[in-house]
Amino acid sequence: MPDTQEARKMVFFSAADAPSLDDEGMMSSAALDPAIAEEVDFGPYSNASKLSVLYRGTGPEGFSLVHVSFNPGFRLPRHTHNVDCLYYVVSGEIIMGSRRLHAGEGFFIRAGVTYAYEAGAQGVEVLEFRAATSFDIQILDQTVDRWRAIVNSLRVGGTAQAADEPVPSS
Repeated sequence: MPDTQEARKMVFFSAADAPSLDDEGMMSSAALDPAIAEEVDFGPYSNASKLSVLYRGTGPEGFSLVHVSFNPGFRLPRHTHNVDCLYYVVSGEIIMGSRRLHAGEGFFIRAGVTYAYEAGAQGVEVLEFRAATSFDIQILDQTVDRWRAIVNSLRVGGTAQAADEPVPSS
């Protein structure tokens, strides 16, 4: 039997070896309206997050584990995914409307359900568990004004760290 992930009964992984979500190519996304890219400076927003694939099994129904770090004030746009996901807060805080989730708490969301959240004053680290090795993201916020507010939240809410400094791992 070949030595593949599927054939082995135990697979080890390390955050030190984890590729970025972009490099791993496991999340596909629909394009934003081109007018948004022309009008909004995404530099601060792009530098305020780190997404690493800790584990990616084989086959479309294999498990995956993604580690996400967002700087203080980072806002996710309203979006959906095509697979279910279980989120666990490792450190920091998630703000979802009037609800605040702290380390040791989390949420489960079904495929196709719209959601968004914001990182708290200290930023947030989250683990994302999926029973899928690839998934999509459909971004519902598709206006220049909405994206300006999302990007500017880093400058207003991110007083603990500059927007271009990554959230430290705990």
